Amino acid sequence: MKHRLLLSIAVSLALAGVASAGPVEEGRLCLRGSERTPADLPRAFQLFRGAAEKGDPQAAYYLGMMYKNGMAVARDYKTAAQWLQFSAKRGTPAAMYALAQLLLAGEGIARDEQSARRWIEKAADLEYPEAVMAMAIGLRDGSMGFERNEALAETQMRFANRALKHAGRGM
Repeated sequence: MKHRLLLSIAVSLALAGVASAGPVEEGRLCLRGSERTPADLPRAFQLFRGAAEKGDPQAAYYLGMMYKNGMAVARDYKTAAQWLQFSAKRGTPAAMYALAQLLLAGEGIARDEQSARRWIEKAADLEYPEAVMAMAIGLRDGSMGFERNEALAETQMRFANRALKHAGRGM
């Protein structure tokens, strides 16, 4: 009897945790799935879309990435760029970097190396590891609108490697 009561309480707490999770957290769970629950991309898309339409920049990032990668929706770079831009303008470093990649490729948005560079710099200033690495490569090669500067590229590369190692430990 005591075992059943404890099990009932544990199940109730687990369900309460899922119910209290916001749409972005729930969407991320649906995106990844778990050992007990398979990924549910249509549900993730629905959750992210609803939250993004209400102005959530994190949800807009995930929604943009779902459009970019054709996850639960047809691949649509233009819509992806719109949602990523919305998120980037509200300070999401991952969105800044993803938007920069679209700008560099001219996918869904006019190719614009200078705008891509600005978004990469903003994301790097917020210590987003992939942006720091991209900036280092741009400085090393003189690409993405960066002037070639090997000394600064080397400094950025060391910083990027530290940031990537630190990010890897948190996963």
